[in-house]
Amino acid sequence: MATYFAPSKRTDRRKFKNQIFDVSHSPIMNTLLKTMSGLIIILNEDRQIVAMNHAFLEAIGIPDAEEVLGMRLGESLNCKNTQKGFNECGTTEFCSNCGAIIATMTAIKNNKPDEQICVLASKKDGIQSDICLLIRSQPVVIEKNRWVLIFAQDITQQQFWTNMERVFFHDLNNILASLLGYSELLSIDLPDNQEAKHIRGVSKRLYNEITLQKSLSQYKDARYLLRKSNSSVNEIKKEMQLIIHGHEALEGKYLNEVWPDKNLQIYTDTFLVSRILENMVINALEATRKGGSVKLTTKTEQNCIKWEIWNEGLIPQDTQKRIFQKHFSTKSNIGRGFGTFSMKLFGEEHLKGKVYFDSSLNRGTKFVFQLPR
Repeated sequence: MATYFAPSKRTDRRKFKNQIFDVSHSPIMNTLLKTMSGLIIILNEDRQIVAMNHAFLEAIGIPDAEEVLGMRLGESLNCKNTQKGFNECGTTEFCSNCGAIIATMTAIKNNKPDEQICVLASKKDGIQSDICLLIRSQPVVIEKNRWVLIFAQDITQQQFWTNMERVFFHDLNNILASLLGYSELLSIDLPDNQEAKHIRGVSKRLYNEITLQKSLSQYKDARYLLRKSNSSVNEIKKEMQLIIHGHEALEGKYLNEVWPDKNLQIYTDTFLVSRILENMVINALEATRKGGSVKLTTKTEQNCIKWEIWNEGLIPQDTQKRIFQKHFSTKSNIGRGFGTFSMKLFGEEHLKGKVYFDSSLNRGTKFVFQLPR
């Protein structure tokens, strides 16, 4: 049979039955299929399914394994490209860039593991659905039999939201560019108007915040390109106050700020420094009772600038041990647990400073951000 990519040959029936027997009576294979999580499929060298775990059967909606044995992966998943006439999985003109068949053939031909993303349109009972799978192939030899283990992970929703993020940031950047342009014009037309200056400052801050979030979203490993410049402590103060003085956490509470009399110059990423301080201050305000106060003190030393943010509350001992751990949060909401982690990450790894805290019943809680000058 003509093929556009992988061989169309299938194992003869008698040999295939022997292969099923060998796999089903292999202690290693049985243990693997029962204990490994995720979707697991075992293929022979002709890419036919000789075994699979229950998770795979549940995923494809087939209760009887006998219905799947002998099929190829795309056929078991109802790939629409295998349903036109007598087309077989791996042989059609659409298969040369299919991640599943590429990973499988790498294991068969090169005897190497491979990982690929497989995107397919599945059509069952007249209903079509788009599926995205992360496929990892692993060649193995057991008792002179050569198999290909396929580990599959459904990442359809993950890919969908990743693409939605890209569209979101693209559209948001366009809107922000327009907002920044108008705020610049407004500040030029009204040079002495404080509201116009505030709008311009908030617009720039929003742009910086979105840029940071886009960077974190794209790289997933919290990489961030520093934008250092000759700045001043005064600029850091203004940047931080822009957010804090309008924040709901400040309602009914007091923030006492102590800044240097001299406008000290510093070469750093002003936005990132102010963001760390904002997190510290907001956390302190949220942990403070109504009518209570938070104190921000700036101290200057020969080689560094130090910010101390104090509140009267106590962080419990068990929480103190995990305060900078990623994803850990004392709040039950999903999606929390990045605030304190980001302080440590940005303050130490990116800005090469030091972030730490002290908390006791007598002294209250004090977070410190020390930045080299």
